[in-house]
Amino acid sequence: MVESQQRSTPRWTSGSGYLLAVASSLLALVVTLALSRLWPTPSFMFFIPAVAISAWFGGLGPSILATAMSLALIRINFLGDGWVGPAPRNGTLAAVAFLVVAVTIAVTMEALRRARMLADSHAADLERLNADVTRTAARATKLVDVTTALSEANSVDEVATVVLTKGLAVVEASRAVLVSVEGDRLRLLGTRGMSPALVAQLGDLTRDTEVPVVQALRMGKMISIESAEEFREKYSAVIQGFEELADMQTYLATPLVHAGETVGSIALHFKEAAAVGASDRTFTLLLAQAAATALHRARTYDAELAKRQHAELVAQAREDVLGVVAHDLRNPLNLIQMTVELLIDEELPVPRRNEMLDIALRGAKTMNRLIDDLLDSVRMQAGRLSLDVEEVSVGTIMRQAEETFRPLAERRHVHFETTVQDGAIVRADPARVSQIVGNLVGNAIKFTPEKGSVKLRATPQDKNVVFQVVDDGPGIPPDNMSHLFDTFWQARKSDRRGVGLGLAIAKGLVEAHGGKIWVESTVDQGTTFSFSLPTVSALADKTETVIAQS
Repeated sequence: MVESQQRSTPRWTSGSGYLLAVASSLLALVVTLALSRLWPTPSFMFFIPAVAISAWFGGLGPSILATAMSLALIRINFLGDGWVGPAPRNGTLAAVAFLVVAVTIAVTMEALRRARMLADSHAADLERLNADVTRTAARATKLVDVTTALSEANSVDEVATVVLTKGLAVVEASRAVLVSVEGDRLRLLGTRGMSPALVAQLGDLTRDTEVPVVQALRMGKMISIESAEEFREKYSAVIQGFEELADMQTYLATPLVHAGETVGSIALHFKEAAAVGASDRTFTLLLAQAAATALHRARTYDAELAKRQHAELVAQAREDVLGVVAHDLRNPLNLIQMTVELLIDEELPVPRRNEMLDIALRGAKTMNRLIDDLLDSVRMQAGRLSLDVEEVSVGTIMRQAEETFRPLAERRHVHFETTVQDGAIVRADPARVSQIVGNLVGNAIKFTPEKGSVKLRATPQDKNVVFQVVDDGPGIPPDNMSHLFDTFWQARKSDRRGVGLGLAIAKGLVEAHGGKIWVESTVDQGTTFSFSLPTVSALADKTETVIAQS
């Protein structure tokens, strides 16, 4: 645009204009002298173009110089000897006429020159305006595309992707940070143009963090930083690595507000200082409004989707429970029914009668244990599980496990031993801890082959007591490790030695006590289940603990 203006309007410096005036006047003198040899009466009209050229290209000063030089040259060369001698009457009149014409031309050319400069200025303004209109129209088209994409985005992640890609193209930003408000917590939805290390730092934002994207959210209005120096001075010490962002010209941050509710905020970094203009800010605010609306809708969608998924999980859990009830309760129930039918026979021998009674009793215990597990699972899914907490000696827990499981281990020809350091005391629900130990030790004995070994150990570590159940059984494949604590999960679906609730219940009970449970296993070498319980000094006094299923 400037180049075209320079081509249509040559620019002369003040020195060049005066040189042009001198040169054009001397040229007029040479032409006039040459022609005076052909005509006895000289014509001074060739000095007029010299004045006109000086006025057009040089302005008022050079035109005055050209006029003065022309008069001097006319006086010296054509109106008699010397500067002050008498001049012919007709020559004087011609010089006066030349002066009038020259002044008229100079004034006219100066007016034309100024008009030309004004016209060029208006043309440049129109060209700039046309460029701005074209740019604004293109950005408006992009904004329409962005709002369309946002209206089609369902989840929060999809909204963030649209804003950080197509949205940045609309406002012509080089970097961006998008944050969502979720209750009292801030969630980083995404960034653009930042290093992974800095993104990791921004993942820990709180409402008190002094960075533009949070300040705009807290203040409820747009904030701007209009130089890299100002940004570096204010924020380089807030977050490690933040100084790397001080390489832009303009920084804007604005809250995302929908229907009076602040749903998030966005920070934009621009390479050009023009981003502070009214048009640029308008597009930034329009993008922020569209993003706020889409983000609010997407959060509602995500919440409804989560509720639907939860409902599906609950429905699936109910189906699983019904399947367990239908299959696993039916077996012991059929066993009890069969033994009772045999016991009706009054002639049944006493030894056989006692055998049938033992079978019925085992079936009833199996049903009772299964029902207890189902009830515990339901309590955990409902979000409430009560513990009757008291101080319990670890030695007592280990002795009870020894008395309970040694007969079972001997029947299965499995070596079982316990190891404990006396003196440790935990604050726990004795019945629930016995249930945890029972699930783990029972599983170990059940899956360890004959002549194998199962060890139960308890070791104080820091403020916890770590219980370990170690076996040298077949081990657990790596693909199954992540599912061990899932409800109703079994490695082999055909294995009916349980219903897949024991480990899930054990995990819930351990976490209810404030402990952790984990497993280590190597195929063909064995498995170690470990769980920790806080000691009395590390656990706050509570008579009832309420937990939610993890």
